[in-house]
Amino acid sequence: MQKKKLILKIIRILSAAVLIAFVVLESFKVHLIPDENHDLIANVIITRTAAAVFFLTVLLETDAKVASRRPANEYLKSLILVIPALLVAVNNLPIISLATGRCFVTDTWVWVVLFAAEHIAVAAFEEIAFRGVLFPYYLKKCKTRLQVFACIAITSCIFGLYHLFNLISGAGFGAVIRQVGYSALIGAMCATCMLITGDILVPILLHAVYNFCGMLIDTVGGGEMWDVPTIVITCVLGVAVFGFYLGVFLKKKTFRLIEANRPETVEADPAEPQKM
Repeated sequence: MQKKKLILKIIRILSAAVLIAFVVLESFKVHLIPDENHDLIANVIITRTAAAVFFLTVLLETDAKVASRRPANEYLKSLILVIPALLVAVNNLPIISLATGRCFVTDTWVWVVLFAAEHIAVAAFEEIAFRGVLFPYYLKKCKTRLQVFACIAITSCIFGLYHLFNLISGAGFGAVIRQVGYSALIGAMCATCMLITGDILVPILLHAVYNFCGMLIDTVGGGEMWDVPTIVITCVLGVAVFGFYLGVFLKKKTFRLIEANRPETVEADPAEPQKM
C-alpha cells in the first residue's frame, strides 16, 4: 500500500511539473510549432493529458468507484439510456452547413486526428476532476433524491464556473459567460449519464464528442456554421433530452453509482439483542 502511494505521488509530481512547464511556455508565447493554431493543439494535448494523469492519481487514492463492474447485458441496457445525450453531442457538429458546403474542414487529416486527441485529453482531465473526484465525493453524502438532484446541479455549476479561467487567456467576457452556461448544462448531462451507467468512461466520451463537434470548424476549418434550422433543432433537442433525463431521474428507484459508493453497513452481531 505504501509503495502504491509512493508511485502515485511520484507520478503526480511529474505530471504537475509537465503541466506547469508548458503553461509557462504558453504564457511567454514560446511556440514549439511555427503555426500558432497547431502549436495550441499540441500544447493543449500535453497540458490536459498531464492534468488528467494528475487527477487520475488523486482518484486512485480515493475510495470512489467510477468504473462499471456488472453483467454485460445490464451495462448495455444502461448505455441505451445514454443515446439521447450522444445525439446532443453529435448535434453540436454543424451537420446542415457541412452538408450544404457552407462550412468545411480546411486542415489536413493529421491535424484533424490531433485535434480529436486534444479533446479526448481535455475531456479526460475535466471529467476525471469533476465527475470522477468531485461528484462522487458529494454524492455519497446524499440520502434523498432531492439531495442527489442538488448534487448534480451544484457540481455542474462549479464545473461551469471553472471556465471563467478562460478570461485570463484573453477570451471575451460575453463568450466566456455563454461557455459557463452551456458547460454547466453539459456537466449536468454528463453527471446524469455517469449516475445511470456508473462508468467514468461514458461522460469522457460524451464530453470529447461534444467538444470535437462544436469546435471542429472554428479550429481546423472555415465557413458559416449556424443557420435557423440548426438553431431550432438544437433548442428542441436540448429541451427534449432534458425532459427525458428528468423523467429517468424521477422514475428510477436507485442508481448504480449511488449503490457502488454507498458506505457499507455494518451487520449487527447476532449475539446482541435487537432493538425494536
